[in-house]
Amino acid sequence: MQTTEYHLYRVKFIKPAQINLFHPDISPKQLFENGLAERPSIQIRNSNVWHIGNVEQITLSGGRFAVGRTTITTIEKFDPKTGDFTEQKDDSGPYTFVYFDSRLGLLAIGKRTKVASNVGSIARKLQKLFSSTEGVLHNRVEVRVDYIPDPESFLQKLHSAYAIKKFTAHFTGPNPIDADELFQRPLSYYCQQLNGEKGVVVVKGQSLNESAVAAVAKSTAATANSASALIQTERGTRPIPISLGGNARKVLVEEDADKHHILQTVQDAYKQVRE
Repeated sequence: MQTTEYHLYRVKFIKPAQINLFHPDISPKQLFENGLAERPSIQIRNSNVWHIGNVEQITLSGGRFAVGRTTITTIEKFDPKTGDFTEQKDDSGPYTFVYFDSRLGLLAIGKRTKVASNVGSIARKLQKLFSSTEGVLHNRVEVRVDYIPDPESFLQKLHSAYAIKKFTAHFTGPNPIDADELFQRPLSYYCQQLNGEKGVVVVKGQSLNESAVAAVAKSTAATANSASALIQTERGTRPIPISLGGNARKVLVEEDADKHHILQTVQDAYKQVRE
């Protein structure tokens, strides 16, 4: 049975500290849904235009849409009537599906090499597409589409360590609604008030609290930010660095799976990262 690979990403709509008074209370969820409704297109090169289409709501806050590109190509054909080879211009439109949860700003981008050589390239095009929408431009909102790293290996190393000597976590402007109250939410608000885009906090100690570090690491991964630590594997040994990130959390589903099943699988995979 063939499978499709989806990579988890987070779309963030970061408002400036002084937002446009015309829409002072517009939420990231509204910006996302309004942006989808516009079905934006952007031209990357003369013969390469990216589009969002096929928007479909599956649940109250979940659904899917297609993202792809149209390219003018030259097709070589043989005409049996004339006995000549000919060249004809034609449009090709490879696309892939993206499942979403607009409440969380969660995206699961389908990997398809006909669309782009890697999923990161598709994510960058999505960032540009949403950046071109009316609500984002009018409210001077910054759009980020960042991958959600798989934290499993990082957490295993934290839990097996003799001591955690240093923990470093990154943050951006206001994060999604489920950002933790201890770290991501207050610091992202602080970043916004300073008109900043991103920041980093470093904490050092003889033995940092393992459960607190792990909780912040999960929240950092879920909000598509990066983290690292310096751990001592055994007493008396030299501390070694470990990093959170490297690869997006991936989900494999059967190619002909029901769309409701795919959406649920994506949401469950996100919960495993967050919880």
